[in-house]
Amino acid sequence: MKAEELQSKVKLGEYMPEVAVGVAGVYQDVAGSHNSFGLVMASVKVPLSDWWEASHTMKARKHKEEMARVDSKNNTELLSLQIEKTWNELTEAYKQISIANESVGQAEENLRINRDNFNAGMINISDLLEAETMLQQAKNQLTDSQTTYKSKLVAYMQVTARYDK
Repeated sequence: MKAEELQSKVKLGEYMPEVAVGVAGVYQDVAGSHNSFGLVMASVKVPLSDWWEASHTMKARKHKEEMARVDSKNNTELLSLQIEKTWNELTEAYKQISIANESVGQAEENLRINRDNFNAGMINISDLLEAETMLQQAKNQLTDSQTTYKSKLVAYMQVTARYDK
């Protein structure tokens, strides 16, 4: 956006009148005779033939400036939405870890009860193995939830440009 504004100023400067002033002086001391001469020069350049072109060019430059402003606003809004989305995903992943921890706790308790019942001869080995399988699945889910959380954390840090160095 700033670059477009500066380019418009440069283009406007090309169509502005130019004034140049020069001054020269000569001092001469020859055989006791002192002579001084001065010269002043001025030049004015007014680009009359470019006025019509200048008005159209400046309108086009203003249009490009406005497009840059709109693009900047859109990009800001998109970035804001992306930050919000990644934050929501991060908090959801964090909640999934809590749920997976609860599942592991429940599966451990279930395995303990089934082991006690198996040792008492109240259930068969298949029920005990099923309880062990459920515990392993709960632990796998916890690992998956933790991995997902870390990847969402990295995504959030990338979007918000926060890196641990």
